[in-house]
Amino acid sequence: MRIFNRLIVFFYTAIFTIIGAALIVIALHLNGTIDLSLLFDYVIEYPNLYVIVGLSGILLILVSLSLASISFKRFQKEKTIGYSTNSGQVIVSLSAIEDYIRRMSIHLPDVKELRSDVIVTRRGIEIESRVSLWSTSSIPEVTQKIQSIVKTQVQDLLTGIDKPIMVNVHVTKIAQRDQAKGKKEKEELQFMG
Repeated sequence: MRIFNRLIVFFYTAIFTIIGAALIVIALHLNGTIDLSLLFDYVIEYPNLYVIVGLSGILLILVSLSLASISFKRFQKEKTIGYSTNSGQVIVSLSAIEDYIRRMSIHLPDVKELRSDVIVTRRGIEIESRVSLWSTSSIPEVTQKIQSIVKTQVQDLLTGIDKPIMVNVHVTKIAQRDQAKGKKEKEELQFMG
């Protein structure tokens, strides 16, 4: 799959580089071996259009190169984390950790929704959590609680991995809870507990 993704990025970059170079050729009035006479004449007819076309070409080349760079960095990120035990190798998928964190949010009454991205870097394991809170909750207290619980639970889950865990929380939404729904949820929690 990685080879396929790299090929897509390569062809994408090549196509946009060719288009950008063609626009620069038109802007610089270099109508030599390539017969683009109709397009070339149209660009020359309008006074400032060649400047716009040239800048568009440069912009396309820069965008394609930056997207290729970002894509290759993203492909190189590890999708798993592993460690060795006496019995053998243990490999844990980062998506399994993300799902585990999402399921933990059920036990947090002030959290409506919790989604996380787990990234393994040289500095350690970074967890980027996006959280939707209920309007009745205190943001500093809840976010600190989320950071503490997520860090502790993931450390317990990944016993044997020595990398430090950093949890960043981004509050993306503050939702209004319906009074009737809130009472119903409290009754359900009391009934279950």
